[in-house]
Amino acid sequence: MALQDQPAYIIKMRAKPGLGDQLFELATAGMKKSGSSDRFIMAREDEDPDVLWNFEVFRSEEVKDAYENGPLADELRDEIIGLLAEPPMRIPVHPYSALPADPS
Repeated sequence: MALQDQPAYIIKMRAKPGLGDQLFELATAGMKKSGSSDRFIMAREDEDPDVLWNFEVFRSEEVKDAYENGPLADELRDEIIGLLAEPPMRIPVHPYSALPADPS
């Protein structure tokens, strides 16, 4: 499957003040546990450490749908929502390219 055929999300979540570490730990553990992502990057804003950006690329549309409709997603969603200061922003995308860093 070509990278451009893989569904992905860009997600922004803002934790309640002081709960950024807990949000990052839970979100990262959930990504590892689900096994549905081909790759993901968790990023933290320099100016606001309670803001998480997640760039997640799923293995396939079927794997994404199975995860989103499965019990782990429900469990994580409930836990994560309890940590948030505002509703999350989730933008569906498809990757255009992903290149390794230039070693030189």
